[in-house]
Amino acid sequence: MRVTVIGAANIDIITRSKAKIIPADSNPAEVRLKAGGVARNIAAMLALREVEVDMIAAIGNDPFGNLLKESCMELGINTDAWIIKNNISTGVYLAALENDGELYAGFNAMSAPESIKTADVTKHKSIIAYADLLILDLNVSEKLIGTILELREGRPVMVDAVSVAKVSRVENYLEQIDILKLNRLEAEALTGITLDSKERVVQASNHLISRGVKRVFITMGISGVRATDEKNSIAVPAIPVVVKDVTGAGDAFAAGIAIEFEKDLRTQAEAGVKLAAEHLGRSK
Repeated sequence: MRVTVIGAANIDIITRSKAKIIPADSNPAEVRLKAGGVARNIAAMLALREVEVDMIAAIGNDPFGNLLKESCMELGINTDAWIIKNNISTGVYLAALENDGELYAGFNAMSAPESIKTADVTKHKSIIAYADLLILDLNVSEKLIGTILELREGRPVMVDAVSVAKVSRVENYLEQIDILKLNRLEAEALTGITLDSKERVVQASNHLISRGVKRVFITMGISGVRATDEKNSIAVPAIPVVVKDVTGAGDAFAAGIAIEFEKDLRTQAEAGVKLAAEHLGRSK
């Protein structure tokens, strides 16, 4: 299996409060710095499971960028198509976690992936057109999404919505998407439907299917996952786990459904839930 992943590679700065966060105050915390980014995290999890991965990402010509590229190469990710620019800074994501590991607030500076131009990807069109699966995160510009979909030559494509602020970038391309992965907030933003009941989750999922998406996965934390295609809509429960860190759990779910993208809907969803649970409960 060969997968091409396009999107964000950035440095994650993770702060975890030692007690309940007190707003507008200085909170004692543990701080970690690690390689991250939605696309990079998915690529890393796939590579660790012996999937051949090509990746297209943009980084600055700076120490963070060097660290990111080296970490990906060590995992066996092909970084030949990475774009290194002198006039941008490598992306940074800052996550403030509560003492129980839940996200209190996240902040991102993601000009790097948004700087990727059509010319940057067209010269690497072979790794797009010949991948068994193309995975795209919405940190790239809406214009570039259209270009990438034109280059895919019929290959299946999976999209990770990334955030409420960026999910609208896929609005005009839904009929070209084979797999769409969203969380509850992203699904609400894209469909305009408040997901406050099982019926409304099903309604939102079916709405996206009616717009042309082949398979829709909506993750809802401890409430599990709603997986939907043209014939079925199923609920897959979350796996109970002691949470160490929520950062990257959605990316782990995405990697799980990518690995099983050729399987039936339930198998695919269960693979995502399993990998996300493993990630949530991992040691620091």
